Amino acid sequence: MAEQFSALQDDFLRFTHEIVWCTVTTVDGRGRPRSRVLHPIWEVVDGRPIGWIFTGRTPVKARHLAENPHVAFSYWSPSQNVVLGEATASWVEDMGVKQRVWDIFLGTPPPLGYDLRAFGVAGPESEGFTVLRLDPSRVQVLDGANFPTSLTPRTAVIEP
Repeated sequence: MAEQFSALQDDFLRFTHEIVWCTVTTVDGRGRPRSRVLHPIWEVVDGRPIGWIFTGRTPVKARHLAENPHVAFSYWSPSQNVVLGEATASWVEDMGVKQRVWDIFLGTPPPLGYDLRAFGVAGPESEGFTVLRLDPSRVQVLDGANFPTSLTPRTAVIEP
């Protein structure tokens, strides 16, 4: 049974912030998946999770998202904490939003936050500062503290 995201929010944020690295899967025009490991920072705005990713706008990723903006994402830790989700991904072009995302990455303590300048990006106006936004429609959280007695994740469907 699906719950409200607010019921999962604390575990969602705790696990994604602790695990840090996330597998994100796109699908090409012929239905073939491609996964890559990325580093989102999540925030909750008006009760909805939004993921921000500083990532290269590679030809494959850009083509996949142009053909199909829906992605799957997953986090896993050795303590069996798991977060799974489905989201719509979109490239951020708005300079005000890019500045805010830049500030989030710089202002969040490591290992979740980091100095983007280490990647040769001078600031949010730099051509190399490409941001991908994730807007989940569904998330699942599995608390490893209940493993192995319970493997049933808690699920939230997030309405637009």
